[in-house]
Amino acid sequence: MDNNDRYGLWYFALTPEAAVGEVFGNLDKFTDDMFLRDYMPHGRQVLGTYSIDEDEYSFLDLDDPNNLKDRALRPTQIVARNRATTQAWALKIFEERRTDGKRKWAGVRWWSFQRPNWVVFGLWVEPGEDLPFTYIEHQDLNLNHAAVVAAADALTKEVVP
Repeated sequence: MDNNDRYGLWYFALTPEAAVGEVFGNLDKFTDDMFLRDYMPHGRQVLGTYSIDEDEYSFLDLDDPNNLKDRALRPTQIVARNRATTQAWALKIFEERRTDGKRKWAGVRWWSFQRPNWVVFGLWVEPGEDLPFTYIEHQDLNLNHAAVVAAADALTKEVVP
């Protein structure tokens, strides 16, 4: 649902295993090589923790059928891997405004393609806008990390050391 000419998009997951599962869920098996980032010397994937003030930033919950109905959306349009479709509905929601003219939503929440009980969300950031979240920490990932183990278990992935 990226519309790079209008906004940047940051993807998040509500739980560590959901974040790992979203990134690596399409792999046939989990191996230590999956954490490598070839485009960066000595680069490895890490798990970042961030804080977002949900009292200040509103997210449209696309798991709420009323929100889908109000926008004439079907659940399959939310999780379908059809970039043109997701870009179209995302841009329409991004452009929804409050009476004061400000954006109505900071982003959207929905269910994970990998596991419907995992909550994922996208946060829009317009060019020149401050990032509306705070970095807390990061953890190095490996096959023994609790989030990797939980994601592998939930997705029934073979783990190959």
